[in-house]
Amino acid sequence: MPECTFPHPNLAELSLQDPNPVVVAGPASPYAEVYGALDVLGFLDRYEAQLTICINTLIDNKIRQTCPAAWDAQMLPDLRSWLNEQILPWMARPYARGLANPMEARVVVAGVITRFEYHLCTTLCTLRMTELFDIIVDYPDSLPALRDIKDCLAKVDLRLELVKALRKLNNRRLLHPGADTKDILSQYVSTIRCLRVIDPPGVLLYKVADPIRRYLRERPDTIRNIVASLVGEGGDLLDEHDQGAPLQQPHVEDYSDPNWEPEPIDAGPDFRANKPADVLTTLVSIYDSKDLFVKELQVLLAQRLLAIQDGNYDRERKNIEILKLRFGDAPLQVCEVMLRDMTDSRRIDQHIQSQKESVVHPTIISRNFWPTLQTGGLKLPGQYQELQDDYAKEFINFKPDKQLRWLPHLGTFHLEVELLDRTVEAETTPLEAAIIQLFSEKDTWNVDELIPRLGSVDLAPTVKALNMWADKGVLVEETEACYKLLEVTNTNARAPVQRAPVEEALSIITVQQQQADQMKVHWKFIQGMLTNVGALPLERINSMLKFVPGYDRTTDQLAMYLESAKRERLVTMKDGLWSLTPEGKIGK
Repeated sequence: MPECTFPHPNLAELSLQDPNPVVVAGPASPYAEVYGALDVLGFLDRYEAQLTICINTLIDNKIRQTCPAAWDAQMLPDLRSWLNEQILPWMARPYARGLANPMEARVVVAGVITRFEYHLCTTLCTLRMTELFDIIVDYPDSLPALRDIKDCLAKVDLRLELVKALRKLNNRRLLHPGADTKDILSQYVSTIRCLRVIDPPGVLLYKVADPIRRYLRERPDTIRNIVASLVGEGGDLLDEHDQGAPLQQPHVEDYSDPNWEPEPIDAGPDFRANKPADVLTTLVSIYDSKDLFVKELQVLLAQRLLAIQDGNYDRERKNIEILKLRFGDAPLQVCEVMLRDMTDSRRIDQHIQSQKESVVHPTIISRNFWPTLQTGGLKLPGQYQELQDDYAKEFINFKPDKQLRWLPHLGTFHLEVELLDRTVEAETTPLEAAIIQLFSEKDTWNVDELIPRLGSVDLAPTVKALNMWADKGVLVEETEACYKLLEVTNTNARAPVQRAPVEEALSIITVQQQQADQMKVHWKFIQGMLTNVGALPLERINSMLKFVPGYDRTTDQLAMYLESAKRERLVTMKDGLWSLTPEGKIGK
């Protein structure tokens, strides 16, 4: 298409901003005769479509040159001014020719300019839809671009296209295994805030968020990341406005309200029931119940409390008070008991130390109120067991109605290992402390001989503990799986081997582990049900499991478990019905 050029805007004085425009019908410019000749020949009517295409092309070029990645300022007002000041005056000649009445000219040109403004909004909105994912990432700096999109959507009907474009971008750039759950949650929260700017009623958010919510529901660490953000460890998912805000209840329509308004025309049937008003409630509503979040809060709090060494629980106490505002007092009573156990434990220890000084400083917890702790079969040898027995006797004297049950595989030891030419200090795990204690009995141990003396422990952590002492120069591996105590430093010994760090096992069993262990118990019931009754829908399986003592899973949680069983080829699903595979049948 040839390049479009336009005469100087002084050919006519006409603007939509002027309520009484004036059309210059006389020979005000050298182009007046040209327009007259073109009109006589009939070219203006014949080529009006090409003229429209030419103006639309000019608008497209203007937007492509000025608007891409320009999100820090609103572009739509400047584009409208450019359209009125540069394009509209020139259009008075071809479109309002022969009209001496300014009112008639205004009506004619107003209709034309409305078409071009529609094209301008369509082009700008289409550009912004291709950039919307990055605009959301850049929020709140990209707030002017969001306001442009809102103004464009008020002019053109591209809401459905925006939903499709953003969902496609999310599937390609966000909802894949390579994305970290924390990043997905952060983008989801930004999406919530951005789409509320574009569409305050929340219809667009409801349609865009559904795939994100389903994907997050399938990720095992989603709840943990949300809970971490609630206690200040998960970044800035919640802003200051959300801090301390209680969970909002589902909205109930009040048809007697004089300000009641119907739902938007493109809202789905479940739109109102799924439209929470704040970010926290939106995140919690990913799941059917907030009980999962409360259990994860208890696990996270237990881990944090057990990791505190200086006895300062002010931060945890503050977190509990904030969480009470969000979840209510009743669900967090267990957390208060855990916090009270920690303070009572220090008070009890101070009393026992005043009666009989000991190097043992245990943390005493209430078994029924704490999350399930990791089990272990470690047996502490020698002086460690004696120290525990002495402390237990003093505890019974102070609390005759209670009894201590030690968990020797948990905790930390501060040791001073005295050798002939040196003393080595170390903060160790109970297993590492138990191993070095056994080397006080004899200098050389084979791994196969050592493990039975430690109780029920695995080979891998035992070797890891031996290598820790070897790295500190206390032990040396003479032959494969045979270690010797170095009473005197060996200057000819090889340098410590740099070993890959091994992640320490958590002392508290996570919610996911607890659920997996419980579902293993319920698997036998599912097997028997599908064997005796045959293929069943998910809702029917869940309703029948409700009769099993201790079963309290939701349909979504059962679906996640059956999906994992499907990956193990224990069950299969066809036409919405679940059935056993040959590998999953009883007796296989």
